[in-house]
Amino acid sequence: MSFNNTRGNIERIGKVGAESTVSTGLIKTGIRSLDQKLGMEMSARQGIPSGSVIVVSYPASSVIPLLFVQRIVLNWAQKTDLNRVFYVHSSKPFELVKQSYTAYNWDIMSVKDKSFFFENMYDMASSTTTSLKIGRIEVKRRTYIKRIIEKILHVKETQKKNCFSVFDDLLWLKEDQLDDDHNALISFMKEIIQMFSKMGGVHFFLLPQNILNPVAEQIILNYAQGIFHFTRDRIGSRLRDTFSISKLMGVAYISEVLDVSPSEEEGFKIESTSKI
Repeated sequence: MSFNNTRGNIERIGKVGAESTVSTGLIKTGIRSLDQKLGMEMSARQGIPSGSVIVVSYPASSVIPLLFVQRIVLNWAQKTDLNRVFYVHSSKPFELVKQSYTAYNWDIMSVKDKSFFFENMYDMASSTTTSLKIGRIEVKRRTYIKRIIEKILHVKETQKKNCFSVFDDLLWLKEDQLDDDHNALISFMKEIIQMFSKMGGVHFFLLPQNILNPVAEQIILNYAQGIFHFTRDRIGSRLRDTFSISKLMGVAYISEVLDVSPSEEEGFKIESTSKI
């Protein structure tokens, strides 16, 4: 991945390799202007703390947050053979996930099934019937997700890889009845946070705003080590997407609102809103 710094601290996202390290316990995203906010200025300790679960809170009307996360995890998949990325897609089939990458000429096919793996939860029914003799068996998505996490942990322990993951939205919580069962949700969050802390890496959960029960949403935000918060506003005839880090445990981050907008040539540009 290449970077071109321009005036106004604009970070342009290119198409190849990205800087990412786990040697200091902090993992760089490969987006230089973002990494500079993930640590004290003039310090080499920049990045997201290893083992973090990051909730990406975003307006359902915007695709920018998903593309933003997709670019970061592709950086990690492209960086080194030591990295493994697992992408669990429940909000759309793989072909649409693939299209969101190819629309910006981001190459996932060269790393697919090598360092980038896709887990299909989109086609998973809330329950299945295995046979007339056995009858109907409930297949809870929470169980499926825990199995995926166990699978990733197995890769980490047996293959000695740096593992990362994305869960592309949490809308399945409603169908799994965790949205209203707050005690079960707390138990679920405790369990997966513990599993991810053992695993290291960085793990994204995309959470559309104002969709889930407000108490359930707050429970999720409380348990996360980090919150990336996106907003979308209309300014005249323009839709404006902004990004901020509202929480990140384990690193002294710089709190600032950043303007995030697509770039036809290079994918995205990110800059401080104060410079616009």
